[in-house]
Amino acid sequence: MIVSLSDQLERVFLRLGHAETDDQLQDIISKFLPPVLLKLSSAQEGVRKKVMELLVHVNKRIKSRPKIQLPVETLLVQYQDPAAASFVTNFTIIYIKMGYPRLDVAKQCELAPTLLTAMESKPEPQQDSLMHLLIPTLYHMKYPTEPSKASPFVLTEKPKTVHQLLEFMLDVLLMPYGFVLNEPPSRPAPSSPQGGAAAGAAAPAQNLPQPPPGMSLYAVKRVIGEVQWSPEQLEQCKLGIVKFIEAQQVPEVETVVHLVVASSDTRHSVATAADLELKSKQSIIDWNNPLIINKMFKVYLGDIPLKTKGASVKRELKHEPVSTRVKMKILPHLLRSRLAAECFPANIQVRTSHNHNHITIRSIHYGYCCYFAVVVQVLEVKILLLYNYCCYCYCCYLTVIVIV
Repeated sequence: MIVSLSDQLERVFLRLGHAETDDQLQDIISKFLPPVLLKLSSAQEGVRKKVMELLVHVNKRIKSRPKIQLPVETLLVQYQDPAAASFVTNFTIIYIKMGYPRLDVAKQCELAPTLLTAMESKPEPQQDSLMHLLIPTLYHMKYPTEPSKASPFVLTEKPKTVHQLLEFMLDVLLMPYGFVLNEPPSRPAPSSPQGGAAAGAAAPAQNLPQPPPGMSLYAVKRVIGEVQWSPEQLEQCKLGIVKFIEAQQVPEVETVVHLVVASSDTRHSVATAADLELKSKQSIIDWNNPLIINKMFKVYLGDIPLKTKGASVKRELKHEPVSTRVKMKILPHLLRSRLAAECFPANIQVRTSHNHNHITIRSIHYGYCCYFAVVVQVLEVKILLLYNYCCYCYCCYLTVIVIV
């Protein structure tokens, strides 16, 4: 006797209704949730409607019972199926996000590499959600001490995933503790008869909240995610990232800027761990590597629009320059690099950013003067005379002339 899909779903409904204990409910959900989600790809509208009713019932039952475990491992396999319809994967990741934090720490660590594997070829918001699940787990991960032993993360053949992960990690390290994103209510700007269109176009940009130093509005929103980490959780996340870097899960050249940023953290535990790791690698870091220096400048300066290109970066994606605290950590490393002094126009922008920000801290002001003295030594005098520098720059130039 062939049972229709509607009848099968009705039977699942009845089983859920008769489940009295959490264990009974967990057994039914573990067995039937993955196949029920697959029915969302059915061509029959009645079946899809029945599935939605069933999922609404499941959501109500499990949200009030945080100890009920979901079949996360099975759902991750189903989520990675290339033949699965997008409607199915969109609902599958909802239950992955709901079930993964409920797992015990050991199981989370076991499934952490699968989260990275599942990111491939998925929409960007879903990739952000998976990384948001992964980052807190890194603090609890155990890495092999011997190079011969297999690493939990195999990322050598996944450069795109590594790039996305490191970008997200850098945003997490830049995130201030206790930051609250206050989005002001959108108010229509008053329009004048002459400039009504221009005022209306500028209104959305004016209503955007200000992101923290070094971050964009988009970066802030994806780090906050659906459930924002508490300051203590964020500290653990940052320590987990430093631990991940220490274990050499990704190329060292890609993570130097992460350690520099982490060494400026306001929490002693994070800053100390990053500083120790950075000092242990000083002898092997090539400070004239373009990849390292370009990342340093990118973090230091943010997205500076060039006059030749116009405003090419959207306001939501525009990264602000980092705070003075982070700059004080980056400057000494720029002084180590001859390449940093040769990178035009970034070398000049570092100097002019000092003037524009009216920085009065003696230590960083001295660092700026030292850095620009190196720039003067490297650049030719003809290039320097094209710019109308402040008296500090001229003093630096005279100092170098006297020394030479």
